[in-house]
Amino acid sequence: MAKIKAASFIKEIKNNIVEKDAVKAEIVLSHIVEMELAVQKEALDLFWQSPAEFAIPLLAAVLDRYPYLSNSFPEIKEHLVAKILEAPSVYLEILQDEKSDSRGYLIELAGEIGFDDAYHILMALLINEKDHDLLLKIITALGEIGDSGAASNIAELLYTDDDDLVEAAVTALGQLGSATAIHRLSEKLGYKKELDFAILDVFMNVQSHEAIKKLNQTLTSHHAHVRSTGKEKLILLGSKALPILSENLLQGDPDLLIHTLNVMGDMGDEGAIPAIRKLIHNQPRDANVRFAAYETLGRLPLTKGAYVLAAGLHDPVDNVRSAAATAIDSNYNEILAAGLKNMVRLADDEATDLVRTIMSTQSGTIFLDLLEIDFFRKLAFEFLGKKAHADVRDFFVAILKENGFVDEVAALVGDDQETKGHPAEEVPRKRVVAIDDSKMILGIFRSMLHALGYEPFIFIDPEVAVEEVFKLKPDAVLTDLNMPGITGIEVTRRIREKFSKDELPIIMVTTQNENQDNEAAKAAGVSDILHKPFTKEGIGEALARYLG
Repeated sequence: MAKIKAASFIKEIKNNIVEKDAVKAEIVLSHIVEMELAVQKEALDLFWQSPAEFAIPLLAAVLDRYPYLSNSFPEIKEHLVAKILEAPSVYLEILQDEKSDSRGYLIELAGEIGFDDAYHILMALLINEKDHDLLLKIITALGEIGDSGAASNIAELLYTDDDDLVEAAVTALGQLGSATAIHRLSEKLGYKKELDFAILDVFMNVQSHEAIKKLNQTLTSHHAHVRSTGKEKLILLGSKALPILSENLLQGDPDLLIHTLNVMGDMGDEGAIPAIRKLIHNQPRDANVRFAAYETLGRLPLTKGAYVLAAGLHDPVDNVRSAAATAIDSNYNEILAAGLKNMVRLADDEATDLVRTIMSTQSGTIFLDLLEIDFFRKLAFEFLGKKAHADVRDFFVAILKENGFVDEVAALVGDDQETKGHPAEEVPRKRVVAIDDSKMILGIFRSMLHALGYEPFIFIDPEVAVEEVFKLKPDAVLTDLNMPGITGIEVTRRIREKFSKDELPIIMVTTQNENQDNEAAKAAGVSDILHKPFTKEGIGEALARYLG
């Protein structure tokens, strides 16, 4: 249409209103942005004076067909909303009129302005409407209106085969945020990864008691990606999630206890300490639980009651003692120091195990404090001179240098140079990659693998580990199952894209023993599954099966 003059523009609109010619009026009105301000105002006044049954569908049709007008000329939308509020019954009639071309836009507008009176009509449309695009708009509008009564009907769309409708239903249920909406969303977990992530995002954003409870329940999910993502969300919630996490520690399920403790450690909130101390006091039978409890306390600011850590040094399982030693090193005080010195001075088998634990866990604070005891000093330097991995030796050499132990450093460095002087005599070590989100577990892996005669490569980030595996081409891979970002199952899938089982054995080392996890791990290409707490002998036997 050629550019029209202002007088012709107004005259045409007047004629269209008189003749109730909405088609022509729609075309003419699309040129309102080309008019002067006074002309624009006059045109809108004409529509304001026209009958609602003519003005409402016309203005809606213009905005639906020419959406740019909402930004360039927002007054049109303002007039439409004002007209709807003036004559709501007319508006509601149009919503029910299947022949109305502007119904889609008016449904969107109902949600945008939160028009509660449209709720029952939209609910009826939700049940009976077959048009895909209109259904999307209806779901969105109901979510924005926010009446919790819509939850059950919207939730039924979670089970359709239409991804767009499912996505819209998830968003709308999140906007409703009612207990019913959250419950129905949780029922859908485990069907599809992308959908699981969207649902868990909803729980995180809603943060109601029901939503936090459902996030907490992901810790016992049979799906590794649900557990992993649920943990990430709980960590982000911080203190809001702490009461329900603390209640978890009163339960008897070892897997739930371990996942809860891991979350508490990552959360770093000292409010978790009383519940963890109570758990340790009750002496859980599962060694993995005891390990996780001490490991978590080592990551928290344990300002009082650190003596609880001392009990871990008497634990029959090596890994638990390592966790306790690391926690003590982080919370070292006079009381703990006195207890450790008394243990070491006994110079018995338990004292020998304690020295080895302190060294393998790189507990530098304890190391410096116990150097005054001859028994500790002798075993510690013997360990550094003959058994320690190079990284561990370098760690303690740096501590000795910083604290003026010149002669001791010279002796260790001299031994190191002497060893390096005969490279031909050393048999090349097979390379083993270890992947775990626990620094302590990685430290244990490093010491064990070194002692077993392998060259360890440790990674805390599974994404980085996969890339390095492609570069290193190691002889074997050890991986945890539950890790942030990607799980051990996904790590295995990615590695198997390049290396077959015959080329590269992958051993999963996990606290979990779920059939679903085990089956998924084997389907992904895992060669073997070991369960924590692992021992040097167990790791050695597993690797020997594949590496000889």
